[in-house]
Amino acid sequence: MTKEITDKLFVVMLRGGYRCWINKEQKEALENAILSGKKFVKVDEYFFNANNISFILPASEIEREDRVKRGDWQCEYCGRWHPKGEECGCQRGIY
Repeated sequence: MTKEITDKLFVVMLRGGYRCWINKEQKEALENAILSGKKFVKVDEYFFNANNISFILPASEIEREDRVKRGDWQCEYCGRWHPKGEECGCQRGIY
């Protein structure tokens, strides 16, 4: 797995759980097309059936959901994520 900088900040969640990662400009184009009543929408290399789109969310929300599903938890004091069963080393946000 490589880590690359990307501008894909939004996730289009489709029926069946399929996810499509898009950037801000693609999100705005998709939203405008859907709001104008188009049933099929082409955004760059993606072709969407508007009826199959469940929702469009910021990637951070999807990432948070994925971590919780894996059993990770976020410290309420320092905000760091930890694997299930691991304790946070902070003392209520103080290191």
